[in-house]
Amino acid sequence: MDRREWLGSATGGLVGSLAAPALAPALAAAALAKPSTPPRAGPPSLAFLREGPLVNVARAREYMARAGIDALVTMHPANVFYLSGHWPQLDRMGLANTAIAILPRDPARPPALVMHGFLYYYTHSDESPASERLVFTYTQPAVAPEGSAEPLAAPSNAYTALDESLVTPREKRRRAALGAVRSNSAGPDWALAKALRELRLDGDVTLGVDDPDLALMLGARGLPARVLAGENTLRRIRLVKSPREIELMRMAARNNVEAAMAAATRARAAGTSRNLRADFFAEAARRGNSAVFMVIDGSSSEVMDADLVEGQSFAIDCVSSLRFYHGDFARTVFIGEPAARMKAVTTATLRAWRDIQSSLRAGLRFADIQRIGRDSLRQQGAQINISFTPHSCGLFHTDHPYPTVREPQAVEALVLEEGMIISVDCPLGNTGAGGSSHLEDLMLIHKDGAEPIHDVPANVIVV
Repeated sequence: MDRREWLGSATGGLVGSLAAPALAPALAAAALAKPSTPPRAGPPSLAFLREGPLVNVARAREYMARAGIDALVTMHPANVFYLSGHWPQLDRMGLANTAIAILPRDPARPPALVMHGFLYYYTHSDESPASERLVFTYTQPAVAPEGSAEPLAAPSNAYTALDESLVTPREKRRRAALGAVRSNSAGPDWALAKALRELRLDGDVTLGVDDPDLALMLGARGLPARVLAGENTLRRIRLVKSPREIELMRMAARNNVEAAMAAATRARAAGTSRNLRADFFAEAARRGNSAVFMVIDGSSSEVMDADLVEGQSFAIDCVSSLRFYHGDFARTVFIGEPAARMKAVTTATLRAWRDIQSSLRAGLRFADIQRIGRDSLRQQGAQINISFTPHSCGLFHTDHPYPTVREPQAVEALVLEEGMIISVDCPLGNTGAGGSSHLEDLMLIHKDGAEPIHDVPANVIVV
């Protein structure tokens, strides 16, 4: 049989039996993947992110009220970015705890950002006009501290002009932005205290924090606020995306799929797993995404190097991000004619995924998704192990609340809501099947259904 003829024919060969008539529609729909379209000229514009932070503010205040939190105070870079639009540059360079974002529950109190003065001038003034929030900058003590009073802060540096007539409009905007912030502090702890006092959050209040160091900073500056662990509250808020997040996710997912397809269709020429992974990473970068990982044939190791050979069937799972928001996409690659068993595996997986897709809508539980997938396999007579693992995707590949002592089944109990973006991982969990397989798309949940946020190539890529 020619390696392309199987796409329109029935297939058997699972550990259990698969009825050929029932599989014919799914096989007929599994069209060959076409070569990826060339990358667009340069990365997409992110100018819309200057309009404000990505946080779903109304949802954030609703969940703060549920948790009894007067404000969220965050120091982890992803949470700072979510609340303020600024990813701490110093954290990206290896330092830690360099920026703090504050979101009060009371809408009359503006959000606030604490960050290093020079970095505000150097980076963040180009990213956001900061008109909707207060900015509190810090540097370091100008003199050695004495006693408990705040020492004098060293000034925030900016580039000095050699000739004012040659200063560009952009540079003038950066200097004006630095001049508009609150008075400089001698360190992040002092700036945090100043911010909380101005926001009237320095008394009998409860703060949701994402790092225990924040509690230490509050105590060191004599602030009596109660603190609660706030990471899962933030993750619950992030489950439902704001319009800006959805726009950014669509761009990230589109770039990720295009990069994955461009690399996968050249898998035969790549020859090895390391070459294929490097190809995906390069294609992601051409489109403006930053590669995170690529699973090839069941391994995401960037050290392992395996040959890609004729007759091989292997899974790819490709993740990259655009402005820290993630695309996640998986398919199965056939180099030439695969084992008959793998044809049946990919067909059964596709049928189960379509059964899940037709059921996705607000109100469905994560646990229901797995049940629907497994029921579909059982009805097909496919005795294979597919996990059908749902996960929210956004600032992280897996961006939903995680199990805790209080909520040991946090994931299984999650319910789909309108505005969520989820993936359902469908990897083959068996070996000895003639290869590996995977299938995964990102879906935006609506009240009465769901839609993919990117173009959907065929479930298998034949090269």
